[in-house]
Amino acid sequence: MGRMWFLIVALAFFALSGCENGGVPLSTPSLEPPSITEVHPTCGAPGETVVIKGTGFGDTQGGSVVTFNGVPAEVLSWSSTRITVLVPATTTGDIVVTVNGVSSNGVRFTVPCGAAIGEQFSF
Repeated sequence: MGRMWFLIVALAFFALSGCENGGVPLSTPSLEPPSITEVHPTCGAPGETVVIKGTGFGDTQGGSVVTFNGVPAEVLSWSSTRITVLVPATTTGDIVVTVNGVSSNGVRFTVPCGAAIGEQFSF
């Protein structure tokens, strides 16, 4: 009888564990922290497309985010090694990918291309 209760409790736990995070699927667990190896282009204006290459992003986005100078970007596609996003309304700063609360290295992104310090968009 004790084994049966254990089995019931174990099955209930596994069944309910998929309901974490308010019904929003969590991103696919990654064995390595996220790391950005390449960003193309390295400058642009809000609304333009940027491709981020690296490792440890997880197979699906889930609750993971990409930020430009702290501003979340709209994600167009996501894989474990490549993310495509739209540049948000922001100023020059680092692109960072955060997966399951772990942040990647930052890679500098200039808004807009050719802008010198003090010549950036202001919002």
